[in-house]
Amino acid sequence: MDQVFGNLALQDTITAEPYIEIEGGVSLRGDISLAGAKNSALPSIVAACLSSDEVVLHNVPVEINDVRLLIELLIEAGAKIEIHQNSLICCGSGWKGGALDELVAGKIRHSLLLLGASAFWGSSLFLPLPGGCSIGSRKHDLHVLAFKAMGFDMIENEMGLLLNESRINKESNIVFHYPTFGGTINAIFAGVRGNGTKVTIYNAACNPEVIDVINLLNKMGAQIRWVNNNALEIIGVPALRGTVHNIMPDRIIAATLISATGITKGNVNIHNISGEVLAAELTTWRKTGLQIDETTYGLTVRWTKRLQPVDVVTSAYPGFHTDIQPLHTALMLLSDGTSTLTETILDGRFEYCYQLAKMGANIEIVPGNFNCVNGAAGQIAIIKGVDRLKGSDVVATDIRGGAAVAVAALAAEGNTKITNIYQIERGYGNIIDLFGSLGANIKRVSESK
Repeated sequence: MDQVFGNLALQDTITAEPYIEIEGGVSLRGDISLAGAKNSALPSIVAACLSSDEVVLHNVPVEINDVRLLIELLIEAGAKIEIHQNSLICCGSGWKGGALDELVAGKIRHSLLLLGASAFWGSSLFLPLPGGCSIGSRKHDLHVLAFKAMGFDMIENEMGLLLNESRINKESNIVFHYPTFGGTINAIFAGVRGNGTKVTIYNAACNPEVIDVINLLNKMGAQIRWVNNNALEIIGVPALRGTVHNIMPDRIIAATLISATGITKGNVNIHNISGEVLAAELTTWRKTGLQIDETTYGLTVRWTKRLQPVDVVTSAYPGFHTDIQPLHTALMLLSDGTSTLTETILDGRFEYCYQLAKMGANIEIVPGNFNCVNGAAGQIAIIKGVDRLKGSDVVATDIRGGAAVAVAALAAEGNTKITNIYQIERGYGNIIDLFGSLGANIKRVSESK
């Protein structure tokens, strides 16, 4: 960042940090279709680089910051990627591995997945400690466990992770104590190539996004199958072939729209989304009194009365998604009573609540008598519904926390200014159009000094 400001200092005009401005009080109404899912697109782009043939991906949210950063890292590692609007043409035949750029890798947690790609290609790779959202202690120990269980030579120190050139075991068993999303994907990438090698992953993540990536790899010739509800079996094949694949719609953006519709007393039709991928969340939100109906094209969401408080405990899929809990918090801000939100996955996930408090939200964060999945002390948010919110100057603390304050601002009286919007744009390609197309008074402002 210093280099950027240093270069700008030579110019007569400096562009200040952009921000989002929202004038609240408008009920969202209309129809909207969903873009491709970020959490499927990122691992799918890496998967598409596991073939010497061209793999074409459609419905890729290429405008998202994390997608652009991942593409930059993959090209640095030797992959070839062409961008054609919302489609990518990927080829991994030039994979060379090496040491990844610390500044880029440090901004995105999905940089971890390049370890799996390098294991696939038999290349060494040094990964500086990965970044992402600052929401607690996000460990990579399960990734290391998986690589070592498969026989790969992995060295871990305070600088980062080093994968040395090594071969996969003939047969491997990986046992996760928690169904880790990234750990499961990395183990799959490292295990799909081989001459009849066998990898079994117990307690594998079964998120819809994981299923989408598995479907892509199987279309490329991989042999991946579920042997029961939470165990995956991977039989290594000599090579993967080219194919064409459409990235699934983004269920977290769908959840964002549902939350925004509920808090603004709106009526919105969300196209190309299945209620099945949000089963736990829809069950919860219907209990609040929000009317959510499944249709042939997707979901219809309609506010009919003041929402009732409903408690939530986050858990692995098919439970209530930790990425969606900030959106539930936003939905509860104007509810008729008190609700609790127990975060069991990541500590430090309630930082956004202090921003909501600036808008008049009544939220208390208290210690929980439990530890999160990452081993840190858990917390509970106690949300007491208020009659109204007021606009304020707030900060986007992370992707989904930033989305939560934006959702709250839509219902607040007056003007809200949201800074640090880089975080929001890591997961939402164009949140201005997303809400603006449904009638919201929202704009992105870039000031010059």
